Amino acid sequence: MKSIGYDKPLFVQPFDHRGSFTKTFYDFKGAPIIDPKQDQFVQVSGGKTLIYRALLRAIEMGVAKDQVGILVDAQFGSHILSDASSRGIPAAVCVEKSGQSVFDFEYGARWEDHLRYLSPKIVKVLVRYHPEDDALMNREQLTRLKLLSDYIHNNDDHYYMFELLVPATSDDDKAAGDSYDSDIRPKHMVQAIKEIQDFGIEPDIWKIEGLDKREHAEAVSAQVRSNDERRKVGSILLGRGSNKEKVHAWLKVSAPVEGFIGFAVGRTNFSEPLKGYLDKTMEESAAIDAIAQNYKGCVDIWQAAKG
Repeated sequence: MKSIGYDKPLFVQPFDHRGSFTKTFYDFKGAPIIDPKQDQFVQVSGGKTLIYRALLRAIEMGVAKDQVGILVDAQFGSHILSDASSRGIPAAVCVEKSGQSVFDFEYGARWEDHLRYLSPKIVKVLVRYHPEDDALMNREQLTRLKLLSDYIHNNDDHYYMFELLVPATSDDDKAAGDSYDSDIRPKHMVQAIKEIQDFGIEPDIWKIEGLDKREHAEAVSAQVRSNDERRKVGSILLGRGSNKEKVHAWLKVSAPVEGFIGFAVGRTNFSEPLKGYLDKTMEESAAIDAIAQNYKGCVDIWQAAKG
């Protein structure tokens, strides 16, 4: 079994959204389109290609290629995965079924075949996990996630990225309002990470919701690297589709903390330019440049805060 961890700088452009992407940007109702011959599929795949081209533009603007990454779905982005691989850009592929409250594999019992076929550098899961949720539901999720953890750590070809969302579920959490995110959620996150680790699940990279206070970022990182085997495990900050000001504030909080290696900021960077391109108020080249500038802006803020 290979050692655990990923401790190199990693600035990810995520655009693995599926149902939410087709609904928000194309107003397509129902299940995501799967037929590559259909016009709807071509439109969605084209939108994701535009976002990827913006990442390549950011590299031209000076972002170090060995520090960038993409997170995209195989459904609409298989051609992007192939191109990124040819360029040596680390690509993460999501394996969770879209829009589920309880984690399950998108390809069911064939998830191993799916990974062997795609051979992504990074395998990513999105999981909603609250320590005070239903115990049976949590255990069901953990059992599936342990299968994936064991598979990855017995396979030298992949790293394991774990996107942890801890939504307000209890009455007390919901009644807390804004203070849930700023003061309560960080404590639940640390407990959730511990429970996941205690079950034998060992991500190489934790994808963490934004934190308002440095002490909370330090507590999360301390749990992520809570023993010698985990000393190289990295944490990256996700954007949650929040506004630029909020995301930039989160970057400045987490960047100086040992163990935080980068971010995965997607919709904050690409939503408005993509909408402008789709409604024809922005030229294609301008949209690409705007997304690239937004992404590079996050990199610059991170590096300045890292010191």
